[in-house]
Amino acid sequence: METISLRLAPETSKKLHLEAGKLSETCGETVTISDLVRACIGEKLPQVCTKVRSERAGISELRDEVAALREDNARLQEDVTNLVQTLSKIFPLLSTREQIDALTEAIEAVFKALRER
Repeated sequence: METISLRLAPETSKKLHLEAGKLSETCGETVTISDLVRACIGEKLPQVCTKVRSERAGISELRDEVAALREDNARLQEDVTNLVQTLSKIFPLLSTREQIDALTEAIEAVFKALRER
């Protein structure tokens, strides 16, 4: 979000400062003049707030997607490591070329099925 400086008349500034103080006491939380200005913009120009909310929601969705991709990547790395370990144990036990070809085709079929998901 962009930072904007506003120049207010002294009377307006005092009123906003007093209102912020009253709201802070009432709510039990700090309320700033910026908070009041944002609330006024939201009340008078709801499409501005809708756009900001939409952008924030989009960013949040992207963050969630990135986190999910990281988890998927970690699982994939673990699965590949397990596959390599298993194959390093199995290949020496295979005695014929046909057995090796059958295993290779089965692995290929699994990979194809996973890609189609």
